[in-house]
Amino acid sequence: MKKWSLIFCLFSLLSFWALPVDGASPFSSEKTYRITETELSRLESDLDRALLENRKQKEQSERLRKQLKTLESQSEERKKALETVRKSFEKYAEEERKKQKSLRIERNVAIGLAGLLAVALVARA
Repeated sequence: MKKWSLIFCLFSLLSFWALPVDGASPFSSEKTYRITETELSRLESDLDRALLENRKQKEQSERLRKQLKTLESQSEERKKALETVRKSFEKYAEEERKKQKSLRIERNVAIGLAGLLAVALVARA
């Protein structure tokens, strides 16, 4: 009896092991669907359109990325130019302050000399 039950178990195990496991198998967890050729054609054309749109989007993205790099480099160049102008303006402003100070000193000296000359002329008269 043990021999027959062992043979039955082996036979059962081999028969279950030999069963195909695919989408149509009742043991599979995936559902299977049937579609018509028209539906398949429509899905394929939709996929082709989506792939084409995706390619166009990638190309546009690459163009925009290049434009962004160009704009970033232009921005950096302009920033450097503005920094140069700012430094030049600061240097000019410092020179102008020195000129103003020099002119003030010259004016005060001239006024002082004119005052001394006026006092000397009044004292002489």
